[in-house]
Amino acid sequence: MSEVTATVENTSEVEKKTSFSIPGLIKKYENLGYKAKKKINFVISRIFLYFVLIEMAYLFILPFIYIFSTAFMTSNDYLDPTVQWIPTTIEWSNFSKAFVALNYINSFIQSAGTSILSAVFQTLSCAIIGYSLGRFKYKGRNLIFFFVVLVLLIPPQTTILSSYGMWSQLGMINTWAPIVLPCIFGLGYRGALFVLIYMYFFQRIPDVLDDAARIDGAGPIRLFIQIMLPLVKSAIAIVCIFSFVWHWNDNYETPTYMFREDIMTLQPKLEKIRTFYSEYVTAGDAGATVFDKAMSEPMLFAGCLMVMIPVLLVYILGQKQLTQGIERMGIIE
Repeated sequence: MSEVTATVENTSEVEKKTSFSIPGLIKKYENLGYKAKKKINFVISRIFLYFVLIEMAYLFILPFIYIFSTAFMTSNDYLDPTVQWIPTTIEWSNFSKAFVALNYINSFIQSAGTSILSAVFQTLSCAIIGYSLGRFKYKGRNLIFFFVVLVLLIPPQTTILSSYGMWSQLGMINTWAPIVLPCIFGLGYRGALFVLIYMYFFQRIPDVLDDAARIDGAGPIRLFIQIMLPLVKSAIAIVCIFSFVWHWNDNYETPTYMFREDIMTLQPKLEKIRTFYSEYVTAGDAGATVFDKAMSEPMLFAGCLMVMIPVLLVYILGQKQLTQGIERMGIIE
């Protein structure tokens, strides 16, 4: 009997030691010192922060993982519900078919040419306009600022017909002019937003620098080139990267003005992949069926991946400057 009682007591003591009690943990936490509490709070906050960041990163990375995985699948793997992420066979021909369907080299030249020129011209012209609005006070300044904001708020869909008529009368349809020329004057795709970014950065620079430069004999042009522009390198990086990426991904204005097959950019060419596949399979027979469209999905995703790679490279190469620019917004005094 005594042995049974001793065994029960030992078991109860072990249960007390190993039992999980929230009130007990709270009591132990209250009895800890200040440094221990601070360390525990830091660890808990870090765990929560990393959990949120990992979840957010997963939401953003998941579509890219899906595109990357599907691009290497065969048609059978894509239609097989048991194949989710890892294909049973790597289908490299998806990329060769997409390369031909996109007419990749010519379309890449068109996309790169319009995007690079637009980014360069917008970076320079918007900097001049933003410098004027941010550093000078003159008659009509508020009116110009009003028009800049108005251009930002008006959707491009409302002006596309009149713009197309104007460029058509000038004989510039199916050329780079409707995309590149407006960027020279601070317009173009999201040009008003870039002007406001520059204006914000220039407004945060102390006026003492202007006075010191003028005392040394510097004029407005020299002051702008030698003093102001080096101080807004972060804004230059933001505008240049965003302008390039947004023009590269533009699927509205660019195909409206450049719709001829030999001058079409990569984005609208993606829509041609299914048509190319149906012609490739049926050899000129009737239009593609629903099954043909489903079979063309891996090739379509391969084309999407080929279009995305230049943009990803730009983001990777300019990530440091882009992050510094975002961090410095509001820091310049």
